[in-house]
Amino acid sequence: MTTFVHYHHPKDQQYSLAYVTQDRDEITSSGKDALIERYDLDETVFVLYTNQGTSGTIDDIDENFEDALDEMSPDDRTITVRLLQIFEEIIKEKELEEAEKLEIYKQIELDRIPAAIERVDWDQPAVDVAGQLLSTLILTHALPNANHRTSISMAQWYLESIETGFSFPDFATADYDWKEWVNEYIVESKRILTVRRNTTPFSLLAEWGCDIVKRKNNIEIVLAEYDLDLSQSDAYKYYGDVHTDLCTEFLIESVKRAGHDELIGADGISKAEFVTYLDQTE
Repeated sequence: MTTFVHYHHPKDQQYSLAYVTQDRDEITSSGKDALIERYDLDETVFVLYTNQGTSGTIDDIDENFEDALDEMSPDDRTITVRLLQIFEEIIKEKELEEAEKLEIYKQIELDRIPAAIERVDWDQPAVDVAGQLLSTLILTHALPNANHRTSISMAQWYLESIETGFSFPDFATADYDWKEWVNEYIVESKRILTVRRNTTPFSLLAEWGCDIVKRKNNIEIVLAEYDLDLSQSDAYKYYGDVHTDLCTEFLIESVKRAGHDELIGADGISKAEFVTYLDQTE
């Protein structure tokens, strides 16, 4: 029999797994917004779920970005502003399609974006630069929602700066469902993000008889498929590299489907050149 543990609390997805133990007395949630669940696996396990933070809708976002933008270099500011513009466009599209306000679980963490941009090695082939840019923006998770869609659009901007007229294949149908081939990459990306942050509790759960950790949206993480015998620092590095490889693979597939195979072997452009392109296409 397959056994599972929920990563997001099944009755309130604002709460996510924070701690696992076999000793219920180890869990002290005094002063915390928390829920506790018991799971009977090979052994009895108790899971502490804590609130992820801010809740509400997109209307609750603090849009006072001036101070954070003023702290950035001119190039980082240009890229960050374009990222915000992409995010705003995606939110408007989603609200039109879904006829309701998008839910958020945190505020925009704009000050995290320059560090993400800094991790990109711009002296690589074009698809590799785009893959690294896509990955590091997703891993940074600076936005309260739509991080994958927004980051994919930024990677598209980079590839467009090299190949005029390039655009991704349509990712969505009329009812806003991801096409199957795109969804495979997005779902695996979310699995990697979750494992990357939780190798220690997931390793314990596997030891105690858990086969699968279930995220929201029915995403299943089969624990046996991932290396969990890693320290937190090693997991961040290892799964960060795995995620970058996944994102690069996704972009290669996208480029092929768009009929622009020539981009796969094309040289990338520098950060400064990319910023110039963004400035010229406002």
